[in-house]
Amino acid sequence: MSLQVFLQAQLLGTEEFLASGHSSQVSDDASELTGRCAWLTLLCEVLPRALLAELKLSRMLLGSSSAEQFLLVLAEDDLTRANAFLARTAEAVSALSGNTVHLVWASTENLGAWPVVRRRLDDTLAAKLSARLGAEMTSAGVFSPFVPESAEIPAEYFVEFGRKLPGASAVGWSPDSPAHLTYDEGQYTWTLKEEAGFDDDGIVYPRRLARKQDGTGLASPSELARQAEGTAKWAILRGDVDHFDIQLRRAATIEDHLHLSVAFKEFFAGELALSVQTIPDLFGRLSVLYREGDGFAVLGAWDALLVLAREMQRLFEKFIQHNFESMPGVEAKTISMGLAIAPDPDTHPAALFREAGLQVAAAKATEVGSFNLFGRTIEWKRLSDAEEVKTGLVRMVREFGYSPDMIRDLASIYREAFTVQAGRRNKAVRVDKPWRTYMRVSGVIPLARNKDMNNARNAVITSLVGKRTSGMKLRPSGRVGLEWARIAAGE
Repeated sequence: MSLQVFLQAQLLGTEEFLASGHSSQVSDDASELTGRCAWLTLLCEVLPRALLAELKLSRMLLGSSSAEQFLLVLAEDDLTRANAFLARTAEAVSALSGNTVHLVWASTENLGAWPVVRRRLDDTLAAKLSARLGAEMTSAGVFSPFVPESAEIPAEYFVEFGRKLPGASAVGWSPDSPAHLTYDEGQYTWTLKEEAGFDDDGIVYPRRLARKQDGTGLASPSELARQAEGTAKWAILRGDVDHFDIQLRRAATIEDHLHLSVAFKEFFAGELALSVQTIPDLFGRLSVLYREGDGFAVLGAWDALLVLAREMQRLFEKFIQHNFESMPGVEAKTISMGLAIAPDPDTHPAALFREAGLQVAAAKATEVGSFNLFGRTIEWKRLSDAEEVKTGLVRMVREFGYSPDMIRDLASIYREAFTVQAGRRNKAVRVDKPWRTYMRVSGVIPLARNKDMNNARNAVITSLVGKRTSGMKLRPSGRVGLEWARIAAGE
């Protein structure tokens, strides 16, 4: 009887691949970025199924699959053919991605407890990640100057792949082009499903892409920007579960590992699709670019993305409470996000995708389970305070006729205070003379004879500096609220 073997494969360089742009593509077109995201997401769904189909094995041997890795269970006798399949595919993936995406894999016998098996897989993958010298390299060439190999990425393929995505009913694969995925054709095809069901042959891939008003294609970033409140800007929101890999390594059994992987993957696939489709403020204003087992990326109008960010954080908190509250540790129980707003209409989607990733990293570096937006990182529970400031200021501008310059003047007070105390970033800034700060803030917003105007004015001042004059401080959420109000008011 043949020994059972676990095979785990992983894609490397996905961030560099998604964040790289091409001068041949116009900036006001997200088709290429959409195509790249779809290709990466579907690649790790298609490859394990194609491998099993080529080896004429059961679909039940697929353990888990996400946007960057997959896990299979094979017989030892099938390992040689599987290695040959993956070697051929890895070469094709590297060529199609311009030598930015690399497929690596490891296998080990199903001997011992799952933590031991997982450690052997991790050690083998780590050896491949840290030792990129190929077996073909001679000892004489080891110390030769290294020149990174690069190749031109066929942008046309990914642009077309992105444009055809909304109308596709199935994704296909052929052995003669193992890296080129196709829609509705190929030697093997798998149905693209909206939700999980009893059909084992399909791939759950709900598509939520904003369309042009005439329905002819994908909406461009500038078209989505015109639907935004206040300043017409588009943005990209990215979210990532904090330390999800650590929680995966803690799984005591293969069943726990698969349950964790599948549950988080289905959460992001299902809740993203449901939120974008059912929330009135979001419908038709957002395009879901990327979803994986522990994160997502969405492009759209900047204000709609703020609504989505709050909703996804709320849903994730409920998801953890109902399913993984007893899970040991705090890892994988919080989510961090970053919102990158395009500074000008010519901003390339790939460049903004990279910026959003940097903002997520900045949020994690400040405090896990936080949100980086408008250049600041705040806790999720403080986002409502920032929104209160934004709502009050926008109301004063629109209903009571205050000048939008008031918002800029208030922001300058924050800039001065935080410049003086730069070492206390993201903390409330106390002042030696509270009355002076209050006078500066209140002086920017003059008193009025109208009672409603003064009530709105006092509410904004309280949101910025607090109620206690003896312990007055500039709140970090107020700085976020000011930037939020500035863009919402059309500044």
